[in-house]
Amino acid sequence: MFSEIWNRQPKECTNGLKLFGDEEDGDFFDEDDVLSWQKGRFAQNFASEKLIKNAASRRLIEEIVRKQEPYVDLACGPGMGLIPSIKKLCPEIPCMATDANAILIKEWSKWLRDSNISIGIELAQFSLFDIPLKERAVKAYGGFLGISSTRNGCKGYDKALSEIYRTLTSKGRLYVIESEWVDVPSIIKVFEKSGIRPWTCFMEEQVAWHERFIKCGFRILSEEIYENHKLNSNDNELGSAAERSGEKIEMLWKAYILEKP
Repeated sequence: MFSEIWNRQPKECTNGLKLFGDEEDGDFFDEDDVLSWQKGRFAQNFASEKLIKNAASRRLIEEIVRKQEPYVDLACGPGMGLIPSIKKLCPEIPCMATDANAILIKEWSKWLRDSNISIGIELAQFSLFDIPLKERAVKAYGGFLGISSTRNGCKGYDKALSEIYRTLTSKGRLYVIESEWVDVPSIIKVFEKSGIRPWTCFMEEQVAWHERFIKCGFRILSEEIYENHKLNSNDNELGSAAERSGEKIEMLWKAYILEKP
């Protein structure tokens, strides 16, 4: 289903997986992460019904299912983005899970094989800053906190969105759940208390995803609050630092349906 959308050959092809490089553009995972995936985290994430039970995310998934178009998940991470939920409602929809991290993609491939799950899921590794797909080739993109997992702060977000926009068809859609920080001054204090250098995104002017999507050319079809999320140690080093310092860091997660005019 996805064989005709590539615009170049991968740097490496292992067990059918296309690997394009530029891994530093996404999240980093280590041996402890791999061990947790192998010991049940992948299975738990794939079986999770959280996105289906949440009203805002379910509307995204139901719209993807309604349109019945091949779906590409961007920066899928250890949860594989929206794909497990899509497959629960409509196993027939072809899906491709992508991420910048090759270790993650290889482990997902192995887990799917070992679990005897063959329900039309392809996997590929590439950076959102250089999507190796043809212009106007994809009808449906999506992801769960995927764009915000890229590097280089606002410049990185805009680069990723420009690549997504380039490779979407006219009237193609982007179904995403993305996060916004609620109180940046308090977050900076947590960094200072913990002796951690603030991330690039906190040293720049804060731009809401709504405005960023419009700036990049998208039409916003729907925007809905998914969750008010309190950061914790299971999220990242900032969540761990917040717990140690007794500070509360909140993120506002929103679900969007966007369209390329």
